[in-house]
Amino acid sequence: MLTDIIKNRRTVRAFKDKKVERETLEKLLMYASMAPSNGNAHPVEFLVIDDKEKIDELSNMDSYSTLYLKECPCVILFMGNTELSTTWLEECAIDASYFQLLAEEEGLSTSWINVVRGNTSGKISYDEYFEKNFGVKKPYKPMCLIPVGYKKRGTKAHEDFDVTSKVHYNEF
Repeated sequence: MLTDIIKNRRTVRAFKDKKVERETLEKLLMYASMAPSNGNAHPVEFLVIDDKEKIDELSNMDSYSTLYLKECPCVILFMGNTELSTTWLEECAIDASYFQLLAEEEGLSTSWINVVRGNTSGKISYDEYFEKNFGVKKPYKPMCLIPVGYKKRGTKAHEDFDVTSKVHYNEF
């Protein structure tokens, strides 16, 4: 059930040394691409990074938040074509969220690294970094990295919690 997948999906930063098959990734990305799209524009594209040297490069992008990527078998950059849709950012986020749930259903684990705004530890913008190191050029804009693999150890499922203080009816 979808609710079980949502409860079980947790951020994972420790992965087994086990390859994620490209066929599996393409299937999950195909389903993630079925997410809602403004005007059916589908501005989201994916850069699958499974080359160890490229992943090592990514792990050095930031001084802390990307170090764990060294042991990750695969990282996916979600990026949007800014000329196709003004809602590329939102659509990247929806596709990435769908992907994370689909990966969980497939027995894979993920995390999320924001690269839409900000700079690397070397003080260059994420846009410049991905253009220089991965060939991502305008009109494409990086949104997030989703590391994906098989988790090393178990994680605890989310527990139900009370949302009544956050739910408002008819007015705020």
